[in-house]
Amino acid sequence: MAASRAPQTTRVFDDLIGLLTEIRDGYANDAKRFDDPLDVVEAYRYVGQLLSVASELFYEADPERPRFASIVSPARKFQGDNPDAIYHFARIRGDRAYRVWGTIEEECYTSFTVHGQAPDGALAGPLLGDVNDRDFDVNDDGSYEVIVSARKHPGNWIELHPDAHSIMVRSYYQLETSAQNDADVAVRIDIECLDDVGSPDPLSDEVFAERMAEGLAFLRQATVGQALPGAASSAPFVSAVPNDVAKPFSFRDSGLPVPGAADIHYSMGRWNLGPDEALIMTGELPDGVFANVTLWNKQMQALEYRNRTSSMNAAQLEFEGDGSYRIVIAARDPGVPNWLDTEGHREGTIFWRFLLPDTDPPKPECVVMAIDDVAGRG
Repeated sequence: MAASRAPQTTRVFDDLIGLLTEIRDGYANDAKRFDDPLDVVEAYRYVGQLLSVASELFYEADPERPRFASIVSPARKFQGDNPDAIYHFARIRGDRAYRVWGTIEEECYTSFTVHGQAPDGALAGPLLGDVNDRDFDVNDDGSYEVIVSARKHPGNWIELHPDAHSIMVRSYYQLETSAQNDADVAVRIDIECLDDVGSPDPLSDEVFAERMAEGLAFLRQATVGQALPGAASSAPFVSAVPNDVAKPFSFRDSGLPVPGAADIHYSMGRWNLGPDEALIMTGELPDGVFANVTLWNKQMQALEYRNRTSSMNAAQLEFEGDGSYRIVIAARDPGVPNWLDTEGHREGTIFWRFLLPDTDPPKPECVVMAIDDVAGRG
């Protein structure tokens, strides 16, 4: 083989080839992770989508000249995506100053969280600062500006920690058509570095190799770095009992060094159902900004939500006469409202989000029954 004229990038590219082989054998084809052919096929699809994430969010990232890249879409799902939210990500540096500006339109909630670098290569690490649209001034036309810097700034300001590595933007929508399914819904947002960084130099072997290496660390963490499905979790909002969910718990109080939304109460569990079984969830939603429940596959990807119903927010639920909800998780239509389609998955994850609730959300109650008995049960 001829000597490479980009030796550092070539070396990292070779690492990528080796990592893909490791992912094939130690992730997608690992029988301890996936024994259902559907899960294995989805694992390969998931890896393809992660390569897209690595390219856009890391290979093309320039902290001196950042831009907000969309994290997920109906065709790019990973690590707990949500049909009712649009997420953005930008790589930044802790020794720079940035201006973020945009316009809030149909969003019910907008937040900015600043994160350190994740030691294991995850998308984002520990939470170093956050602010939501209740905490900063928004003009009458919905426009706003936020300064992100180490030095205090008048007006809307987020203090920038020296270890800052990225900023994430969460835009939530509680609409009858989920935001990810509505072409008219868009987040108006941008970011610029306020320091004089000059024009960019031509892309060098060293710089691109460094960016690729970050992308590979992310790819590893999101695949072979993940715990086995069903493994015990230290998160207080995760149920260890199949066909049940945990009592909702505030992420801010959880102390977890991962990029969750600070203002949300989460509740999580797993379903394990036969083809003729249904899991019924009942309860009452607290007053608050937003609530939804989403089904994920074993890759923590939302199930198909453009042509099936795998997620519901409070504006989409059909409530009982007393204001309570009754949600049915099953492989086929039980003939009642609020059916969440498991899309042929015997097992998967149930994930609740309660955003800025006025009171602590009550635990959704869960019971398993035959699908054919669901319609006759009040």
